[in-house]
Amino acid sequence: MFKPVRLLPNKTNFDFLGKRRLALVLSTILNIASIAMVFVVGLNFGIDFQGGIAIEAKSLKGDADLAETRRIGSGLGLGEVSLQEFGAKDTILIRIQRQKGDEACVANASRLLTKAMGNGWSMKPVADTQSGNLELTAPGRISDDQAAKAAAAVGLPENLVRSGTSPATVALEQDQRDEWCQQVGILVAKDALASAYDFRRTESVGPKVGGELLHTGIISVGLVLLAIAIYVWMRFEWQFGVAALIALVHDVLTTVGLFAITQLEFNLTALAALLTIAGYSINDTVVVFDRVRENLRRYKRLSLVELLNVSTNETLARTLMTSGTVFLAVLALVLFAGPVLYSFSIAMLWGVIVGTYSSIWIANASLVYMHFRPDRVRPDDDEKEKTRITDVEVRP
Repeated sequence: MFKPVRLLPNKTNFDFLGKRRLALVLSTILNIASIAMVFVVGLNFGIDFQGGIAIEAKSLKGDADLAETRRIGSGLGLGEVSLQEFGAKDTILIRIQRQKGDEACVANASRLLTKAMGNGWSMKPVADTQSGNLELTAPGRISDDQAAKAAAAVGLPENLVRSGTSPATVALEQDQRDEWCQQVGILVAKDALASAYDFRRTESVGPKVGGELLHTGIISVGLVLLAIAIYVWMRFEWQFGVAALIALVHDVLTTVGLFAITQLEFNLTALAALLTIAGYSINDTVVVFDRVRENLRRYKRLSLVELLNVSTNETLARTLMTSGTVFLAVLALVLFAGPVLYSFSIAMLWGVIVGTYSSIWIANASLVYMHFRPDRVRPDDDEKEKTRITDVEVRP
C-alpha cells in the first residue's frame, strides 16, 4: 500500500499572526512605493488606453508568420507594434501605437509620396512651429490629377492638396496633423506587408476612446472589489467584509505598482489580470474565513490571535496546493505563451504570490486590528449548529 504524499505534517503550528506587525510594515512600504511609482514614473499604457492603430490582415501564403511579420513591423519606425492570431492561424491582428504628428511621421509620408509619385516629390513640415502645416514639393507644376494622386498616397483629403506651382502648402492644424499621422502609420504598415497579407479591416483608436476605456476599466475594478466585500460581509460579518476589501486593495495596488516598476505594457489584458487576481485572492481568503467561522464555535476559550493561527494552519496544506498548482500553470504561460500574454502572465504570477500572502497576513491581521470579538459570532449560526448536533444525537 502506498502512503499518501503530504506537503506538510498533519498538524502545523506556525505563528503567522505573531508576524503581523512585520507584515504590516512590509505591506505599507509596498503600497506606498506602488502609489509613488504610478505618479512619478507612470504606467506604460498600451494601445487600448493610449490610442493607436489596429489592422486585421489575412495571410496570402498559408499560416501567418508572426516572427517574420514582427521583424518587419519593428523596422518600420512606427514605435510599438504587437501581433496576435485573430480567429485563425492565417489571420492576424496588428496593433501599432498611436502616432505623433512629428517629423518622423512626415518623413514616413514623404517616402510614401516619393514611391507613389517618383523622384522630386517630397514632403516636410513648414518651419512655423505653431501650426501643423506641411510643404509639398514636386519637380514641376502640380496638375489636378497629380494633386489627387499625391493626396491618396499619403492619406490626405483631396481638397487639402491643391494643384498649382510647387512647393504647395497643405494647411493643417496641429491636432489635424496628429490625426493624419494615424493614416500615415496605416499606409506605411500596409506598404511593408502588402506582398504577404490581404488587409480586411483598419481602425484608428483615438486618445478619447482610449481614455474612456481606461476610465471604464478603473470603475469596473472598483465595483468588483466592492461587490466582493459586500458578498463577504453578507456571508460572514461586516469585519470580514472590510478585511477582505483591505486585502484585495493591497493585491491590486501592488500589482499596479509592479507594472509601473517594470514598465510592462498596461492594456486590457493587464486589466483582466487585475480582476483575475482579485477573484483568485478572495477564493483563498474565503476558505480561511470559513475555517475561522467554524472554529469560532468550536474553540470558545481561544483568543482571536490563537484562533486565527489555528484556522490558518488547518487550511495551510490546501492553500499551498492550490497556490502551487496555479503558480506552475502561470509559469508555463510566462515561459511559453509568447509576447501577447506576457503582461497577463507576469501579473498573474505576482498575483498568486501576493494573493496567498494577503490571505494569511493582511485579511486575518485586519480582523485583529479591528478588534473583532469572537463572542459576537452570529447567534443564529450557534442555534443552527446546536440544532444540527441535537438532530444527530437523537437520530436512531
